[in-house]
Amino acid sequence: MHYLIYYSKAVKPMRKEELAPLLEHSTTANKKPCITGLLAYIEGKGQEQTEARFMHVLEGEKSDVQYVFNNMLHDPRHYDIVLHKQGQLSERRFNNWSIAFEQIILSENPDLSLFFNLNETILQSDAFKHSDAAMDFLMAF
Repeated sequence: MHYLIYYSKAVKPMRKEELAPLLEHSTTANKKPCITGLLAYIEGKGQEQTEARFMHVLEGEKSDVQYVFNNMLHDPRHYDIVLHKQGQLSERRFNNWSIAFEQIILSENPDLSLFFNLNETILQSDAFKHSDAAMDFLMAF
């Protein structure tokens, strides 16, 4: 079982009614190749304004995961897409969903702000890249 975690920046903060079609599209697109995972939308204060990110874990057969990820690279709703980590799993971690979804507003979840504070330095650090923090974060939901 292959997995892949990426994160990206949303082109703009999104309202709930804008997120619903995104989740519907993800669920439909991932059924056929049997992809499971979780898509997190994380919104919070950046340096000057409200910013939003996506963090997404995909799991399935390697070719299917790569196919879905490659298609997401062209989605105009996000940019600065960073492949965080990929590898092998002994079993699915998100087998109860095709794609689960979690909307996280950092101002409503101050404990999560310490873990995920929209800071590029942390996200790009070797310590973060080589840890299981992103998978642990996503599995918490």
